[in-house]
Amino acid sequence: MLVVGFGPVGATMAGLLAMRGLDVVAIDRDADVYPLPRAAHFDQEIMRIVQELGALDDVQPSTRPLPGMDFLTADRQVLLSMRSASRTRSGFPASVLFHQPGFDRALRNRAERLGVEVRVRTELVSLEQHDDHVIAHLTDGTSIDASWVVACDGARSTVRKAIGTTMDDLGFEEPWLVLDLLLADGVAPPSDVCFQVCDPTRPHTLVPMPPPRFRFEFMLLPGEDPAWIQHTDVMLDLMAPWIDPATVTIERSAVYTFHGLIAHRWRDGRVLLAGDAAHQMPPFLGQGMCSGIRDAANLAWKLARVATGRSDDGLLDTYQAEREPHVRSIVEAAVGFGRLICTTDVEAAADRDTAMLAARAVSEASQRDGGSGGSDHGGSDHGGSDDGGSDDGDGLMPALITGPLVLAGGGSQAVQVLIDGRLSDDVVGDRVLVVLRTSAARSSAVDSWEGAGAVIVDAAAGSEWAAVLDACVPPADVVVVRPDRYVLAAGSECPDPPVLLQLVT
Repeated sequence: MLVVGFGPVGATMAGLLAMRGLDVVAIDRDADVYPLPRAAHFDQEIMRIVQELGALDDVQPSTRPLPGMDFLTADRQVLLSMRSASRTRSGFPASVLFHQPGFDRALRNRAERLGVEVRVRTELVSLEQHDDHVIAHLTDGTSIDASWVVACDGARSTVRKAIGTTMDDLGFEEPWLVLDLLLADGVAPPSDVCFQVCDPTRPHTLVPMPPPRFRFEFMLLPGEDPAWIQHTDVMLDLMAPWIDPATVTIERSAVYTFHGLIAHRWRDGRVLLAGDAAHQMPPFLGQGMCSGIRDAANLAWKLARVATGRSDDGLLDTYQAEREPHVRSIVEAAVGFGRLICTTDVEAAADRDTAMLAARAVSEASQRDGGSGGSDHGGSDHGGSDDGGSDDGDGLMPALITGPLVLAGGGSQAVQVLIDGRLSDDVVGDRVLVVLRTSAARSSAVDSWEGAGAVIVDAAAGSEWAAVLDACVPPADVVVVRPDRYVLAAGSECPDPPVLLQLVT
């Protein structure tokens, strides 16, 4: 198995494959992790995938929870206030900011401990596909004979070009300056929440990174030279309304152009795309890197079943069928937020502010009167530099659409519970989970799942497992949970194992 690209998505993919007993080689053009922050945010589901990988203890020191995000007018009135949910399906903080070098290092180290062979300063030159293997030719003059190839090699993916797929352009392209700062000792950050400042004279974003870092982002206006905006004096002037430039050190500056792009084909024979190789999104929901890591979690268990002969390779056709609609929904939402934030027409911005302030007033009045209003979500994310966001696993994140592995009641992330002091995902491991309301729900279908290696749990009265059933809408008597922690089916009866998950004979 060959993974091309060993960034956070590639390291997650390689590690999840290796922990399932596969021989994995990962290649990367760079000698080490990039030493400066790029991505900055992930959500609770990504922490849950890190848990599955076994890297929680290594990752958590590089993180801090993000309470939420406010949209502000140019004069700093709050247009919209989004707060992270207090409860999540995984049990982890809804929204997390992180220092990427430490995060990447933890994922890489874990993948190597799981047995991944890593080759750095190595790039792909070309691929030769055959019926039962792929030959990858590398820049060091060697080649790798792989059963499957997974491309996690970023927005300029060599593999995507090699398989000849094109990208669907969702019509968003905006250049932004990303400015990472180190705050002097004792200097308080301008904000503890993320700010999206909808200022038509220059839209900008503030992101409270883990101390002592802070991030600013400034939209380039039409005709502005990226080299000019990166002059030190210009950058200091841009941040001056928010923080004393004398109290900070510029750690990194870069200009990114944000896109909304989705590959038309994520699979060509024995070659598959993941992460930015498959999709790119603009910066406003905190889901660029998150979406790539979700790709890895969705694909790894399926690819492992196919590679070990337990399932027909038709199982892999569910990968793009499940992930593309999910990603497309997020990209479209991010593009919508981007168009809202990036408004530079003064009259249009004034109309936007008037409408949003009125809506906020109505929401606040409703809450004072005992109604419900407002929003629990917030975020900002960059394809090249993912920023703050939040997600409780239900709201902004769409469910998987119905398909061969998403039956009635399925498609949402399953609840994780604590069982005798252990997180339930750790108890279940890389297996299907079937939770029954009582032993009376036992059926021949349940027996079939058990014969296929599923964990069968009787959630008798008072059992912590009952929360998995109660979280369904409506509450279910039987829940079947896939190895990637998504609900396959939920209802009053247990379905038979889908053909794609039945053992190949």
